[in-house]
Amino acid sequence: MQQKIVFDTQSLSQICPEEQRESYKLLGQKLQEAKDFENKLHHMNDEDHEWEKLQIELDCTPHNTKNSKYIIIRHALAWHNYFKRATEFRDRNIYSYELMDPPLHYLGKKQCVKMRSEINMMEFDVVYISPLLRTIQTAQLLFQDHPQKDKIQFILCPNISEKISSQYSIYKWGNLTNILQDETNPIKFDISEMPEKLEFWQFNLIGKQQKLEGLKPCKEDQEQFLVNKFVKKGKTIRLEKNQHAEKRVKIFLETLKQNQSKTKVGIVSHSQIIKLILSQSDKVVETKIRNGTVLGINI
Repeated sequence: MQQKIVFDTQSLSQICPEEQRESYKLLGQKLQEAKDFENKLHHMNDEDHEWEKLQIELDCTPHNTKNSKYIIIRHALAWHNYFKRATEFRDRNIYSYELMDPPLHYLGKKQCVKMRSEINMMEFDVVYISPLLRTIQTAQLLFQDHPQKDKIQFILCPNISEKISSQYSIYKWGNLTNILQDETNPIKFDISEMPEKLEFWQFNLIGKQQKLEGLKPCKEDQEQFLVNKFVKKGKTIRLEKNQHAEKRVKIFLETLKQNQSKTKVGIVSHSQIIKLILSQSDKVVETKIRNGTVLGINI
């Protein structure tokens, strides 16, 4: 029986270009450092001095939502957001499967719990959600007991997924399928905007599905593909150009403008995509788009 290949940071440091070896070893140390500090966080008070270095606000006050048709929500604190703050590791081109399509950090879940009462007071006809794990989990937690939950249309929308410019924005095989098959799901998702082959939605989005026809929708095949493409060649982890992300956001916004029957629209997305949406807004936004930001605009 063939032994399963494990691509931990130590093994990756042996197959990457020589100039990146120390960075991969450092990443392994930083991942462990982040996990150790996470364990300490569970025993800290909010005012603890060590907590301050994370610069995380658990309370997120909504901005300009009263008379706005569109309510934009940035996903709550995800594990990669926590990791960067806890360790100050900033190299976006050092690959780790652990950091791909990351889930919400438990502090992000606390943010959602604190925001839920505000969201419950807002009316929605439809909520568009990026199909990455952190945005889906944010929507699940925010809307799990919304008084209109059964009437709201929750649409998974590839066009508002994060620009694929780092490992954090690469979809991880199985995450979406597992969520859709989970009978305990607090909200029901509309997948009408997703491709027939769900696991390939991200590669369909950027028009590279033909290069992956032989790829099985599993961790092993996906990781081997990424290691061959990025780690062994020492290449920048980027699958999408700025112009492509801008184009799909414009397509999304044009669709919104054409569908005037939806009077209250929610958008659960990511910082880069939200900035592109705001560039099309009629309002100058001075608020920093932090994790968990809730912002009302008209387009």
